[in-house]
Amino acid sequence: MKTSIIYLIAISFLFQSCYTYKAIDLKDDALFSGSNYKISQADKSEKVKLLFVNDSTLVVSKNDVLKNIPLSKITEIKEEKFSTPKTLGLLATLGLTTLIVVGTIAMSDFME
Repeated sequence: MKTSIIYLIAISFLFQSCYTYKAIDLKDDALFSGSNYKISQADKSEKVKLLFVNDSTLVVSKNDVLKNIPLSKITEIKEEKFSTPKTLGLLATLGLTTLIVVGTIAMSDFME
């Protein structure tokens, strides 16, 4: 029983994230310099910070390395958005984990 609770807590903690990505359309939506994006190309996807947009390329920074990405090579682009519910879920999970650990320690001392 204890191990299943530990696994449940670990899984719920691992699937939490404070950010979510919203898919955008390059034709309709504007790209903003300084924002973080997840750009998918034919076989890979990477999280980058947009520096500026030319007519045919995006200039992005990933780990302080500048890259030019042609717009024709991009299959999907998603904008990073802060997610309040996911952040609250993460904090609730951490609080619940702390409560369970402290409760388990207190109960084991009480049972002796």
